[in-house]
Amino acid sequence: MPSANKTPRILIINSTDDASLRQSLENQYGLKVSHQTNGQAALAALQTTRPDLVVLDAGLVDPPASLLLAELTAQNLALPVVLMGANGKTANGHDFDYNNIIGWINQPFSPADLASLIRSALEAPLPTNDLVLAKRTELIDANQQLMRRVDELETLFEIGKSVTSLLDVEAVLSLLVKSAVRLTDADESYLLLVGKDSGDLYLRAQANLGEAETSDFHIKVNDSISGQVIQTGEPIILSRNSNSLKVKTGLTVYSLVNVPVKVGRNVIGVLGADNRYQQRAFTCDDQKLLSALADWAAIAIQNAELYATTQDYNRDLKLINHVSRAVSSTLDVEQIPKLLIRRTAEIFEAECGSLALVSEETGRVVFQAAYDDKGNEIESLKNFAMPPGEGIVSMVAQTGIPHLVNNVRADPGWSPVADQLTGFTTKKLIAVPLIVKGEILGVIELLNKKEGSFGQRDVELLSLVASSAAIALKNAQQYTALKQANEALHEAQEQRLAADRWAVLGKAAANLAHRINNTTALVPVATQHLAELLQQVEMSPELRAEVNAKLTRIQRNTLSTVDLAMALLQRFRYRPTEAQDVNELVKRAVASLEIPGNIKIECHLESNLPAVDTSELLIDVLIELATNAFRAIGERDGLLRVVSFQDGSCVSVQITDNGPGISAEKLNQIFDMFYTTSPQGLGFGLWWVKAFLEQQGGEITVKSLPDQGTTFTVVLPCKSSSLRS
Repeated sequence: MPSANKTPRILIINSTDDASLRQSLENQYGLKVSHQTNGQAALAALQTTRPDLVVLDAGLVDPPASLLLAELTAQNLALPVVLMGANGKTANGHDFDYNNIIGWINQPFSPADLASLIRSALEAPLPTNDLVLAKRTELIDANQQLMRRVDELETLFEIGKSVTSLLDVEAVLSLLVKSAVRLTDADESYLLLVGKDSGDLYLRAQANLGEAETSDFHIKVNDSISGQVIQTGEPIILSRNSNSLKVKTGLTVYSLVNVPVKVGRNVIGVLGADNRYQQRAFTCDDQKLLSALADWAAIAIQNAELYATTQDYNRDLKLINHVSRAVSSTLDVEQIPKLLIRRTAEIFEAECGSLALVSEETGRVVFQAAYDDKGNEIESLKNFAMPPGEGIVSMVAQTGIPHLVNNVRADPGWSPVADQLTGFTTKKLIAVPLIVKGEILGVIELLNKKEGSFGQRDVELLSLVASSAAIALKNAQQYTALKQANEALHEAQEQRLAADRWAVLGKAAANLAHRINNTTALVPVATQHLAELLQQVEMSPELRAEVNAKLTRIQRNTLSTVDLAMALLQRFRYRPTEAQDVNELVKRAVASLEIPGNIKIECHLESNLPAVDTSELLIDVLIELATNAFRAIGERDGLLRVVSFQDGSCVSVQITDNGPGISAEKLNQIFDMFYTTSPQGLGFGLWWVKAFLEQQGGEITVKSLPDQGTTFTVVLPCKSSSLRS
């Protein structure tokens, strides 16, 4: 021990030179510090200058610390030694064979910790007898056990933090088995779990096992020691030197310890450790440590399953919300099945999906849409009605109860009718009803889950989809019905207004014709009498010619006014409406025409046309259109083509000529009253044609281009679809 006034000399032997540590020991704690990075240089320094104390890194490798201490003993260099980071043990676990080790310190440490240890070591005498050496050994062992417990607690604490903070179950379980090896000083560790489908044990995580042991690892519960832990729920410790054990291990390891992994009372797996190379048995302390790790493993697995389930539900709910918003965004009854089935089949990973509705007329289930897993529509199933009472879809539509079956051939409600129609092979099926306020609208079906089988969770999720879809479908149906009713009301209103206008025009035409006849009928007679009287009056030839011309004009205009009145009376006279054969009316109209010699007429009349509800005035409409075409063609070689055909719920008649056509400016005026391009025309015909057809619930359109002829199309609704009263 140095004198009180002498500065202690310290030699640090460490492969890494920490300059800040040396400076702190010298400046703050009054020590004289030198440093060597390897054992050979340290021995040379010790032979020339003997320090008061040596601080030796237990992990020194050049040469190893144990050899350096042995050399000090051989050279009788009894120097006090403080070890860094060894707790009195070498790297392979053996004691250092040196009697003057008087202290040790674990890394990391502060300069203050090392300075305090150095001061205590310098003040303590070197061990001189066996009793002191024994006490030192006991202290070392006690410290080792204490540090071991600290290490165990720190490890369990870190694992606990990982379990509660990490959602990566693979990383947590890997950390657990590695910790099992370290805490029990085992050669290997493994975590086995019970397969949900097979019931066998499979390897979930491992530490230090070879590829041969981990490749496709599965064992039966009834044929293994781990299986015994599963069945009893109790831990097992085995070793080859346990004479009291009567259980045959059948192992290639020296010793093992297995503990159950429990979730509640259920044993879900086994956490084990073994010694394949060390001939060392496991202790009850090892078992307790593994049990603590097994508890963390159970929590980690449970958390991972809950997290995965939550993620799946969140994902599915997002997708279901997407589907619900998609089907709720349209009021088109035709679009809802398409939007619903394609997206739903994708969400549930089904090979096929379909939607069927219950027919209000027949009560049968009618398929509206079906799609395969590639998004292609199965056309053969569209509008197919299931035979009454056949098939699972009919059963669900009748009972309103979801149906799940993963082997349809074994289900008594199964019917192969749809498969025979489409060529599809159904193996698994889930069907859920569409219900709104107790009313069953239809059924959603999903067929053949691509991976695994349909489960109750699929039923619950599909029921959520069905609820939203049923509401959207009902809204669309009500909207469609309201729209149709509104259109029917609007049509009826328009037809009633047209009928009222027609009646008013008829009365006005009759009154006007009567008044015109009363006021103008005497004018031609009077002009004729006046002309006779003027024959007796002497006047110049020029004046007589002018008077006669004016009288002739008066007579001509008066007769034209009478003709207009008669045309009004004729066109607005009452004719009852009844079911008429359009082709017969066309033939009668053509027969009534005075066809010029330069014009040819062709008729192409579609057979079996449905009847229309109209009057015989339609003949006048056709005559008016044909006569106008004759005037337009004039003296050129002409062709008039008359065609009849059915277009949906209407019957159409087209009259096409090869005349000069009509300019765009005139097309907008030809249906105006009194508009005419002919000196002989009254400008009344086309206006009347349009008014008459509108009163009949029909319409007339015209297409024409200059020098390319003109086509008039008359459209009348079929009698069965007319809404007029």
